Amino acid sequence: MALQARGSFVALVTPFDRRGRIDWKCVEKLVAWHIEQGTDGIVCCGATGEGMTVSEAEKKKMVALCVHVAKNKIPIIVNSGTADTRQSIRLTEQMLKLGASGCLIVTPYYNKPTQRGCIRHFSEIAKVGLPVIVYNNPGRTAVRLEAETIAEMAQIQGIAGYKDSTADIDLIRKIRKLCSIPILSGDDDLTYVTLLEGGSGAISVIGNLFPKEWKSMISLALDKKWEPTKKIADRFHPLCKAMFLEPNPQCIKFAMNWLGKCPEYLRLPLVSTTEKTQAQIKGLIAALGDPL
Repeated sequence: MALQARGSFVALVTPFDRRGRIDWKCVEKLVAWHIEQGTDGIVCCGATGEGMTVSEAEKKKMVALCVHVAKNKIPIIVNSGTADTRQSIRLTEQMLKLGASGCLIVTPYYNKPTQRGCIRHFSEIAKVGLPVIVYNNPGRTAVRLEAETIAEMAQIQGIAGYKDSTADIDLIRKIRKLCSIPILSGDDDLTYVTLLEGGSGAISVIGNLFPKEWKSMISLALDKKWEPTKKIADRFHPLCKAMFLEPNPQCIKFAMNWLGKCPEYLRLPLVSTTEKTQAQIKGLIAALGDPL
């Protein structure tokens, strides 16, 4: 189905069993639940989905299963970006054949390309024909895209949107002045501000826990109803911050397990949350009561 980078997208966790195998039945249940809750789209095998530990074969099966369960009701987006442009192209071609609606491509990590190198990287991947969401997350990649670079990428055919995880609202303002590329928040605690600055939605972690409520907040913002938007954002803000007390997705996996949505098991080098973190998360969720 056609991809519009607008609305509430969820960076889906990847559920594992105690032996570290993907729990495929749980994946099906999660996708069906998100459709029921009104989530606008699912991003699989990203950082929240422990994509760096998911094999190519598992990633293909994940996309095929999500597409099958979604039945064209919502778009399925897959992380197919790596530090190698050629490998990223090959993976993206495979995801296109499997029926994905788009791909999330992070800036090449570790090899630290220049801005020009990044533009070439995204341009070559976009030629595959699967809509690309450019992902700027310097905290994980050691590469930061500048506003002028993003504006140039916005002119490339096949670039469908931009996900920002820089925690830099000034950068978002600069991008908005330079081009009209759809901007998706990648920082839950800054989603409200991003929407206020002209963002078109979010790819969230917290949406794994409260998809209906997060979708409601984003929908209100897109309708310019700022007072009720801020009310929801303020209520969830402490929990959004708590989801990053430890490396993502350790906290969200614990919270989902505690609410009975998916097992907590992670793949090394990620480990279970500490008892201190667990107590904080439990307290914040309990304090929410009826979120809306």
